[in-house]
Amino acid sequence: MLLALLVIVACFGLEGLVSTQSLVLGVLPLLLIPLAVALAVLRHQLLDIRLVVSRSLLYLLLVGGVVAAYFGLIALLDRNASVLATLVIALAFNPVRVWLQGLIHRAFYGARRDPVRAMAEVGAQMGSGLTGVLAALCRVMRFPAATIVVEGTEISAYGELPAARHAIELRSGSERLGELVVGLRSGESRVNAADEQVLSLLAAPLAVAVQAKGLADDLRDSRERIISGREEERRRIRRDLHDGLGPVLTAVVLNADAARRLIEAEPERSSALLAELRDQAIGAVEEIRRLVYELRPPALDGLGLLGALREYAAMASRRGDGGALTVTVDAPATLAELPAAVEVAAYRIATEALTNVIRHSTATTAEVRLSVETDVLRLGVLDNGVNAGPEWKAGLGLTSMSERAGELGGRCEIRYDRTGCSVDAVLPLEGSRR
Repeated sequence: MLLALLVIVACFGLEGLVSTQSLVLGVLPLLLIPLAVALAVLRHQLLDIRLVVSRSLLYLLLVGGVVAAYFGLIALLDRNASVLATLVIALAFNPVRVWLQGLIHRAFYGARRDPVRAMAEVGAQMGSGLTGVLAALCRVMRFPAATIVVEGTEISAYGELPAARHAIELRSGSERLGELVVGLRSGESRVNAADEQVLSLLAAPLAVAVQAKGLADDLRDSRERIISGREEERRRIRRDLHDGLGPVLTAVVLNADAARRLIEAEPERSSALLAELRDQAIGAVEEIRRLVYELRPPALDGLGLLGALREYAAMASRRGDGGALTVTVDAPATLAELPAAVEVAAYRIATEALTNVIRHSTATTAEVRLSVETDVLRLGVLDNGVNAGPEWKAGLGLTSMSERAGELGGRCEIRYDRTGCSVDAVLPLEGSRR
């Protein structure tokens, strides 16, 4: 606009200097003003002309309708019935204006003034996923684009967001789930109050949809972890059977055949083979016990969780260097029946924590705490030692404890410093029973 004004002033100045009236210098430069406005609106989208266009279109239609209705009534009734025609048009003018204004407003701004319609159309797409919901939102509100952002990551989007945009928080109670970001209509620099009201109403069902998607994703990831863990366990058992127990049993069979053939010809050598056969059979039994123990510790079936922990605590105390380590168990006298998965996870976490105390710290005391609350089992292992050396780093054992708790939907927090180490695990009971 400034450039257009400068050109106009320069042209008028030149026209004054030449002292002659010219179409090129005096009239055509004035066309630069509407041209500058058109460029600002159409190319740079600096102004919102929707309101101007919508009202211009409204009154253009009204004027055309009034004129057509007037002449139509005059032609139908009588040429002298102009007063009656004017009265009919005057009575019908405002209802028609309101109706036309609603149609034009919906064409330009969507359901800005009809939140119920917006809720109904967006809600009808809830079953089609977040992308379908965003598409319905953009369609019903005439927004160019919309997206949902959770923890800085875009999880669903429709259209391409322009530079001008507006964000609405998505909450579930006091928890902030993310935000809905919508692109403003062409020419708008800020969101209208009516638009913000509709978006605030739509934020509640969208928050439910985002939460449902998050839960579905967590369930899928959990299922994948379970399947992966099961397959890894099968692979480990297969490897142990094939590489460990298989060769031992093969050697037992070969020695048994050799001893049978030599029992009459060389009884002494046969006796030596039978002794070796006995040792191999004992080794096979030990290998089977190891496999069974890794599937589920036998102590849990024989002693229960409390008994198994107390037995391991007593053994860990004896294994301490010079008997300096004392391990105690602080737990109720009895425990209600627990899910098998929770028992195994609690026992594995506690024994792994105590193993770390024995191997990697200078602790003299360690305590295992166990308690059952409404829906969770709480397990804690605390010691007063420090790390065995500056080169020590957290390894597979600490990761395993966290993974065992996570598999059941619980958590395991591990804190260690120069004053000692604490392991706090929370294992849910209800989900484990299912």
